[in-house]
Amino acid sequence: FLFLSLLSKMSHHAEIRSALLKETTDGTYKKHSSVKVSELVEPKVVVERREWPGSEWGVYRVMGTMKGDWDKAVEMVKTMPSELKINKLMYPVKSVKALEDEGEGVIQYRVNDLPWPLSDREAITHASAGFVDDKTFVYATRSIPGKKPVNKDNVFAEVFIDGLILQKLDGDKIAIWSIGGMDPKGNIPEKLISSFISDSALALGKFQKKLLK
Repeated sequence: FLFLSLLSKMSHHAEIRSALLKETTDGTYKKHSSVKVSELVEPKVVVERREWPGSEWGVYRVMGTMKGDWDKAVEMVKTMPSELKINKLMYPVKSVKALEDEGEGVIQYRVNDLPWPLSDREAITHASAGFVDDKTFVYATRSIPGKKPVNKDNVFAEVFIDGLILQKLDGDKIAIWSIGGMDPKGNIPEKLISSFISDSALALGKFQKKLLK
């Protein structure tokens, strides 16, 4: 029974990573904005967005090309299921921790930092990071149905799909996708949502700077 349970959890994490990877080829995204990220090899980054039923947030997709050591980039992203450091670099988060080890991944508790007077958003997700093939590394998270809030002062949000994808290109170039979709469970001003989504492009520049240190 323990083996079957572990196998189920492993399969679940693989399915979430596969679902995130499919977002890179989804043709329903529309241009949201264009952001110049000077640190990247190709500074112009197109930020895209698509609808998700029942969510005013929808799903955003950002892709950039950077340069650096592939192994170091993978090691940075590999920490994201259970550590705050790289998460804080890429997202407006104040807390990330692993609640339970699931073998191939973890049950992750994350709190997103929203400006006053809005309440912070928290979520409990399956989170894992692993290779899809020798040139593609994926970190992906998705909410776990039936979980209950941890902190009564936060709003319990639902994460549809979220994470980072690294793809090894020729030479020292690396393609990176940042993809995120959630229902924040409450009214968030569209201007603030747009700002968060555009900031996800600038976060790629922060990742590039840290990669080259």
